[in-house]
Amino acid sequence: MKNLKLLIIAGLLVVVALVLQHGSQPAVAPDPYIGKSLIAAADMDGVPEIVIKSSQGRIDLKKVDGIWRLPELHNMRADRNRVEELFQKLTETKVVEIVSGNQQRHKDLGVASISEDAGITGEDNALIVLKDIAGAQLRQIYLGKGRQARSVDGSQGFGNDGQYFRFGDDDGVYLLSQFLWLEKNQKNWLSKELLKLSSDKIGKITWEYPENDTFSLERATATSALVLKDLDEGKQTKQQVAEQIAGIFAALQFDDFVATDSPALHPALAEKVSLHIECSDAFNVKLNISSGPVDIPGAGKMHLVLLNAEYAGSDTSLKNLADEIEANAAKMAFALGEHRVKPLLVKAADLSEDKPAPAPETASATASVAGQIAASHILVAYQGAERSSATRSQQEAENLAAELLAKIKEGSDFGKLAEESSDCPSGKSAAGSLGDFGRGMMAKEFEDAAFALNVGEISEVVKSPFGYHIIRRDK
Repeated sequence: MKNLKLLIIAGLLVVVALVLQHGSQPAVAPDPYIGKSLIAAADMDGVPEIVIKSSQGRIDLKKVDGIWRLPELHNMRADRNRVEELFQKLTETKVVEIVSGNQQRHKDLGVASISEDAGITGEDNALIVLKDIAGAQLRQIYLGKGRQARSVDGSQGFGNDGQYFRFGDDDGVYLLSQFLWLEKNQKNWLSKELLKLSSDKIGKITWEYPENDTFSLERATATSALVLKDLDEGKQTKQQVAEQIAGIFAALQFDDFVATDSPALHPALAEKVSLHIECSDAFNVKLNISSGPVDIPGAGKMHLVLLNAEYAGSDTSLKNLADEIEANAAKMAFALGEHRVKPLLVKAADLSEDKPAPAPETASATASVAGQIAASHILVAYQGAERSSATRSQQEAENLAAELLAKIKEGSDFGKLAEESSDCPSGKSAAGSLGDFGRGMMAKEFEDAAFALNVGEISEVVKSPFGYHIIRRDK
């Protein structure tokens, strides 16, 4: 029994000694970077300037009035998607572990400091500098070599398993959770967007070829289709082709540019085709396109395009856009590949076709006129409808249209109500008259209702993408 007590006491003494020994050791502070994002998303929100240095040179990105630009590339707009992709990489990539705290290993791992004017030679190496609004450095990130991937058996694998990096104010080298591939060609950071015009806002497109060959597509009213002006008898507009051309300007991109002090005097533009585009929001543009392709160094044969714009309205964003386009026109011509330009270099003959032979007349109202008809209408638009500046709700528009139809049925003058209440310019200019039109020239819902009427008959309320219509067939 005595021996058992001695054993218990000895055991307790050992436990106490271990506890005292452990408590005497200083606590190790956790590493401030491991397990966290390379850059916190909240920190990126306050970064208005980024510099990327690599073996291919330097890329400057600067946010001005909410728009990322490239100051060293004529202050042109940067590609929003590419900037957003960089932000995602910096905020989603995690710090895995510390690799070394020895400054002597910086060069070997590709994260050595460089002077301001020195180049970076490593293929994977890059320096990312984040700056504040005053241009002061917030953080320097040296991206080094990728850690070679390993197979399950420990042999060398394919590709990189993470990437070494360090912050400029710290000697510690860490491993990132993934390899950060960066676009290092400055021109590839450019936004290639040349024009972004909603096709339904384009009211007129005019072509001017050399030797006074001029023609145009235009809309008779805000809700009608683009048609070729001054068509010969027996001809009609190729409606699908006209709408396809208008759709090109909704996302027209350039491929390269030529910087020059006098773009308008570039020899390639001596023989040119001019396109004038007039929009319903008073934003108008002009494109001078070289008649033939020219050699662009490193890009091949392309057409040069000089782009101008004017805006006389009160919308600040459109005014700023027009000013920016004009500023670019003073210092560069854009280069577009043949595939982008060819659909725009059409002739009047490409936009017209023979009218179909009239179908035999029948007793039905729909087939009573196989060619063109004439109609008048009252349009009640609402907020969100196509080409609409109205502020009323859709329900308010429907109710108003119903009230106007009731007045017409009670004997009110159709033309007078059109002048007073229609949201289509034809209301005030022509008492609602749209003149003659054929199939394919109006919105389908409007067209189907108009062709189904007898001459002199008035429709019920008809809904189309432009709002609510009351239609009277005139012939």
